[in-house]
Amino acid sequence: MWSFLLPDARRRRDRALGLAGVLRSALLVQDIARNGAQPGDLLQTCIRSVLALDSKDSLRALGDVDSLRHSLALLCPLLQRGPGNAQEAELLRYSMALTTLGKRLLKNPSATRRVQEGIEQAQRQIAHFADPMQRSIVAGLAQTYTEAIGILRPRIIVSGESRFLSDPDDAARIRTLLLSGIRAAVLWRQAGGRLPATILERRALCQEAEELLATHPQLTR
Repeated sequence: MWSFLLPDARRRRDRALGLAGVLRSALLVQDIARNGAQPGDLLQTCIRSVLALDSKDSLRALGDVDSLRHSLALLCPLLQRGPGNAQEAELLRYSMALTTLGKRLLKNPSATRRVQEGIEQAQRQIAHFADPMQRSIVAGLAQTYTEAIGILRPRIIVSGESRFLSDPDDAARIRTLLLSGIRAAVLWRQAGGRLPATILERRALCQEAEELLATHPQLTR
């Protein structure tokens, strides 16, 4: 009876991918903040997702299913039963804040313009260095997050160990990952994503996540 509230079913897979992208960023932020983990290839994938500003293909923009595997697997439990512990509750808090900030970014022309400028600068640097993991590129994207997203609400308060949160390189990685989460949130919203509708279509989104995992076997390392 509530089907009229649901967005276009044809873009449901894009919405599942967008939510997985948001959750991937939240997972990586949590891992750095709590453990000082270095995300390596996943950070590079997230940076490239920020730079793929004009991509219309959600999976190509976000990277690939392998880079989203952990978040796709976690998407169903969070959608179906909610957070099962404090760590998952924190992930949900980050993810919901990122989706809200994605919406508010789209409605703020000056913030959107600042993000565009920061991305263009990073693209020029990558054309020169040929390495998106360069410290100056990560620092520049982190600064873009601070200047463009820091003016929006809600502010995301990252919890973790002070020695990691106060480390300049870790702090820059965290902000860059938050920017990639907002990029994923924008993709989700452009595919028709809305928080109330997500609750109504959570079972179908869960099926999409499971099908993506089933049809894209894990790559051999």
